[in-house]
Amino acid sequence: MADSSSRAVDSRTLRTVSAIESAVRQAVTQMPLDELTVAEVCRIAGIGRPSFYTHFASSPELVARMLTAEIDDILPVPAVEHVPTGQLEPWITENLAAALDLVAQDRELYRAAFTSSSSGVLRAVLERAVENRVRNIIVIWQERELVYDVDLAVALPYITGGITRAVEAWAHDDDTDAPARARAIRDLMPRWWPFPS
Repeated sequence: MADSSSRAVDSRTLRTVSAIESAVRQAVTQMPLDELTVAEVCRIAGIGRPSFYTHFASSPELVARMLTAEIDDILPVPAVEHVPTGQLEPWITENLAAALDLVAQDRELYRAAFTSSSSGVLRAVLERAVENRVRNIIVIWQERELVYDVDLAVALPYITGGITRAVEAWAHDDDTDAPARARAIRDLMPRWWPFPS
């Protein structure tokens, strides 16, 4: 059981991180992300620079973590082995729609991040999350004998890059029909992708 001092540290950490994230959200409504400095984030958040660097290495890393944390939680994860085969592909598409919906809810910050000079940081973090999920799904499909010889060295970057750029395009769009966009992305998958019957 944690003592009261560790709970106080955890509470203080949560407040500090929340203040930093709120400061970034406030700042991007007033200036381009490329102009946002750690000093400005700290000024708005009411914290010192050491507090910022305790939690984040840089402003781009902070924004990338903010924007991918919820998507990382909602995208399909390895624990899909309990999902019946007939529900697996629709479940994956629904999860993609939920991720797109999160992007739509935070479009202003996504747009700022994707158009900043540090957009590569966000893309790299997002690509890692997508690639891990795609790899896990393909392995499960292979175990269920739905998919056989897939060259992962080709398939993973191809699918990962496509989904990542589709998420970026969605962030710049004003469309709000996430389920329709998720189905459109699914429909562009390779021929061997187990499409719903």
